[in-house]
Amino acid sequence: MKKYFAALTTTALISAAPSAFAASSADLTVRGTITPVACTPTLSKTDLELGKISAGDLDTDQNTKVGTHDLQLTVICDAATKFAVNPIDNNPSSSFTTVFGLGLGNKGEELGFYHPRVITVMDGATVLDPIESADDGTNWVKADSAKPGYLLSVATVGETDPTDAQNVTIDFEVDSYIVRADDLDLTDEITIDGSATFEVKYL
Repeated sequence: MKKYFAALTTTALISAAPSAFAASSADLTVRGTITPVACTPTLSKTDLELGKISAGDLDTDQNTKVGTHDLQLTVICDAATKFAVNPIDNNPSSSFTTVFGLGLGNKGEELGFYHPRVITVMDGATVLDPIESADDGTNWVKADSAKPGYLLSVATVGETDPTDAQNVTIDFEVDSYIVRADDLDLTDEITIDGSATFEVKYL
């Protein structure tokens, strides 16, 4: 009888061991790198003026292109390094996923959008390819524009991995569109209000 009880007790203790000795703490590790390199972004223009647009000039069955502007983004670094530009739409409530919003209409409807298309990318005299990442730099593909929520970087021609660069210029053509007129309340004036920030992120 005693042997049976001892065996049963031992079995019970062994089966209870995992919960009895479970860890009572959890560890958090914080990692990062401080880089001695600093990069400064500069835009050739800080305002793109579309002027006054007549409601009568807006198409009723498609978006109306209301302007194209040249824009250059320059990123100067202390030394060659891998970096990306993070384009941020400062009016996210009026954005169209992969283009930048122009604000809201009189009844809160999306007014339009602008689209910075990449024309050329240079590091000094060296031609580079624009690349983009939708997952914060894990994967990269070729790019043709700056998009909110997508990192924009540079790669050796024909490649899709970010490369070290120091004096980068990205030439854009910025196309602006107003949505079809029958989607807007045009009884009063509407203020066009597009705003974006281009910040440098080190890779």
